[in-house]
Parts: sequence; C-alpha cells; structure tokens
Amino acid sequence: MAEHIQRYDHFFRKLAAAPHNLHVFGYDQRGHGKTSYDPITESAHEVAQWKADGQPYKLEKGAKRKTGGWAKALPEMEFFVKRESNRAKKTNGKLFLYGHSMGGGQVLAFGLRAQNLIQPKTLDLLSGIISSGPMIRQTTPASFIQVKAGSIAANLLPNMIMKIPLDVKHFTHDVAQQDAAANDPYNEPIGSLRGLSDMLSGGAWLDSPAAWNGWQKHLPLLLYHGGEDPITCPKATARFGEKVVADDKTTKIWDGLFHEVHNESEPFRTEVAEYVANWIEAHLDGPVPAAEVANATQAVSDAGAAEENARSKL
Repeated sequence: MAEHIQRYDHFFRKLAAAPHNLHVFGYDQRGHGKTSYDPITESAHEVAQWKADGQPYKLEKGAKRKTGGWAKALPEMEFFVKRESNRAKKTNGKLFLYGHSMGGGQVLAFGLRAQNLIQPKTLDLLSGIISSGPMIRQTTPASFIQVKAGSIAANLLPNMIMKIPLDVKHFTHDVAQQDAAANDPYNEPIGSLRGLSDMLSGGAWLDSPAAWNGWQKHLPLLLYHGGEDPITCPKATARFGEKVVADDKTTKIWDGLFHEVHNESEPFRTEVAEYVANWIEAHLDGPVPAAEVANATQAVSDAGAAEENARSKL
C-alpha cells in the first residue's frame, strides 16, 4: 500500500552494479503505481510486442486502486516468476523472489502456496525467497473485531477504497526520503478492502504453525527487518524465522532502523544492499548454512564501519 516499484530503483541499482552484477526485474502490482495510475493501452508498444510474440494478454479497465487481494496478486506473481525463470535459464542463472512489507508477506505466502493459488512445480523454479519487513503482524495491531469486520466488509464490497493512516516519518530516518515519499503522486496511502483484509488476515495466518510447518524445507529463506519498525512487527518476523521449518534460513534484524531499511541513511542503505547481494551470491551454487552467510555479511559490515569511521576522522 502507498507504494510503487520506482521507489526501489536505487536499491536495485546497487544489486545490479559491480561487483554483484545481479539482474533485477520488478513490477507494480495491480492497483499500484503506473499499473493503476497510468495503465498501458491497446496502442502501447508492449501490446504490439505481445501480439508479435503470440502472448495472451488482457487490458483490464476500471481497475485503478483495485488490488484484488491474494487471489489476484499471487497468480500474477507466479506469471512473472515463470517468465523470469525462462530468462534465467538462458544464461544458466538462478532466480530469487523478493518482496517488501505487504509484498514481503506475499512472497512468504507464495512460498507456502497459500490457498493453493500457486502450482507446486513453480516453487522448483526458485533458488530462494527474500522477505523484507514482511506484513505478518502490525507493530500496533488492529483488534480482532476490526479484522473480522474488515473481512466481512471485504466480502461484501471488495473494491471499496479506504485511506490508510501512514506516517512517512515511520518509513525511514532519512528526511529526504520522507519528503520524497510524501510528495510522490504514486505513493497514495489508500487500499481496497479486499487487499487490506487479505494483508491482515493473511499475515495472521503466516504467524501460525500451519504456515511455519508448511514451508518446503529445501527452499532457502532470507528474512530481514528494521528493529524499530513502527508499521510491521519485527518480532513477528523473528518468530517466523525461528519457527519455520526451512533447512536453510537466515533472519537479520537491524537494530534502530525503521520500516524501509533500504531507504535509511547511509551507511545502512548500502549495508542492506550488500547483505542481500551476499546472501544471493552465497546461494548461487545451492543452499548454504546460515553461519556462512553471516560471516560474509559481517565482513562487509565491518569494512563499511571502518570506512565510515575513517571518514569521520577526516
């Protein structure tokens, strides 16, 4: 909610730059960003290319701000996983699925094939899942009655839009990033009742033995979170990391950071990108013990701290 893919541009560029050289593909989900506010039309060059490639497509009208919840988001995520997997195979590459906040919860649901929305064989295309600040529980949770009432309302009026009380000061300590978020026309703090209901009820399901025990043991998992996140609960992320039955799992909590750790001030912004890139690179040849990833990322963290200390002495 209140989000779009271009807000991750600087983070993805760090992953794509040398020495990591990772290929990154991202998209605006249904109801978000340009997918919602500036949708393509029949005359768009993308449509012409789809026609030339013989690919099926459907230009949905009147879908502005309507997310469709998990029933739409997860199958559409599967579409892109399959497409990017075909691209990765051409270069013998490995594919990792990343999501933040609402998306962080969704990629966990994807790994669990929530509601049987994902084909079992699709998970075999992934070499790992990366969940950043996932929406499992709110830091200040809504009451059971509010969640239940929201679920009933979502069944009756799934596409009804409501405002979400979000404070950009809770996103990051970086004032420039706060201002950018506040003045971004694609960053409107709203959501559909279905999308909001699935986010909350789905998050509650993620915080349960059914989810922890449903993970495919062979699928590597990286969870990370800002330790002072006022929006989504870092304790719930830590609990998921502790309880989930994955053989290869890593949980990182950044003490003192807010919700968007990738948008925090330097040196943390670069530290987060390096941590994620190192975890990916450590898994290019298959699952590895979490301790090995921790050692590699700690070396990067120590080097960054030393550089920052040297700059402070100049």
